[in-house]
Amino acid sequence: MSLTLKEDNFVVIDIGSYITKAGVGTQDTNKPPSVFVHMAEYNNPIQNNCVQSLPDLTASWNHILFKELGIKKARNEHPVLFTVPVHWNKLELERLTQEAFEFLNVPGLYIAPQPLLALYGCGAVTGLVVDIGHNTTDINVIVDSLVQPYSNQTVNVGGKHLNHYLLSLLQQDENLVQQCRQVGVDLDEAFAQFIRERPDTCHVAVGYELQETSSTTEDISLVGGVPAQDEEIVDNEAQVDEDDEPKDIPENIDIEYQGHKFTIGAYRHKVYDPLFDPTIINVDTPSLPNTMLLAVQNCEPPEIRPKLWESIVLTGGCGQMRGLQKRVKSEIGRLLSISENAGDIQTRLVGFLKIPAYFTVLKNKEYQQYSTWLGGEIVAKLVFTDAKNHISKVDYNEHGPSVCHTKSY
Repeated sequence: MSLTLKEDNFVVIDIGSYITKAGVGTQDTNKPPSVFVHMAEYNNPIQNNCVQSLPDLTASWNHILFKELGIKKARNEHPVLFTVPVHWNKLELERLTQEAFEFLNVPGLYIAPQPLLALYGCGAVTGLVVDIGHNTTDINVIVDSLVQPYSNQTVNVGGKHLNHYLLSLLQQDENLVQQCRQVGVDLDEAFAQFIRERPDTCHVAVGYELQETSSTTEDISLVGGVPAQDEEIVDNEAQVDEDDEPKDIPENIDIEYQGHKFTIGAYRHKVYDPLFDPTIINVDTPSLPNTMLLAVQNCEPPEIRPKLWESIVLTGGCGQMRGLQKRVKSEIGRLLSISENAGDIQTRLVGFLKIPAYFTVLKNKEYQQYSTWLGGEIVAKLVFTDAKNHISKVDYNEHGPSVCHTKSY
């Protein structure tokens, strides 16, 4: 007997190497995830986008479904959409499928790539997705809902590297070191991460040369090589978000941590510098702007490339820092060719996408990091309403784990 799947039973699990997000019910997609699981509690089973321990990863899913969401395993009527990194190979996808049906007892399954869902969450089907995660930063090109694997690039810098770098800056502040000693607070990575994640404490600084007002440096602030006064550019919606522009920034700021107040200096705004110059943390990897340029240049045909620069999605746990859009735009503007006679393949705009305003809750700044989650909910509403679009138990029993290659992305 076939099982009728209901929207209020649809589950989305957004797999992360640092935090996995989940929730149930897609009748209302204008909401953040309800479950957050720190993967350190499960021995960090995903590292550098690859599965290191399937038992630990499965244990996290078991906890989400049967503990956090309160689903009954014996009679599981909740189909699950899993978001996964594009780096997962066929074997990893098959193992996920097997665990879902044999261990989690799901009635239906769909597996979708994270960058595609992030783009869907921002209301687009073509774009350049930059996912700044805990271990790495992944750049993926998507054209007409198809991930372009030959354009995928990775920068080996992520949130943990930013924490380490900020910690090194904090430890150079003699006044802060003395404050911590006096109250017995450890100046460690946890302290640095607290500073980095605290709202309105850090922002991504743009180099002083971009703040000058000479005509030479004004050219650097062009959007894709065309003067900013061009009406076509000024009116385009995919501009740098006004909320991304830090205003009235003090040199020092007082923060409270573990019941004590500490003074943090202006160096806190350098925390994202390793993404733009990995050599300062001795990591041998291209910078974020150069890697984005390489990803776009690998995309064919050339006519699609301007559209990619117009549709950049910054996502991931580290992708929403204030000033990041402006810094990326400034750095990319210096790499792109500049021409007043823009043709079909000449970039005219570097712009960013965000969750559309009609998602009245998720459109807010603090929820922009959930674009992948939102895309997962949207896709779940589509695929689980028709058995032809997802993997059912019947499909799995007939074809085994390899069925995931025929009924997923």
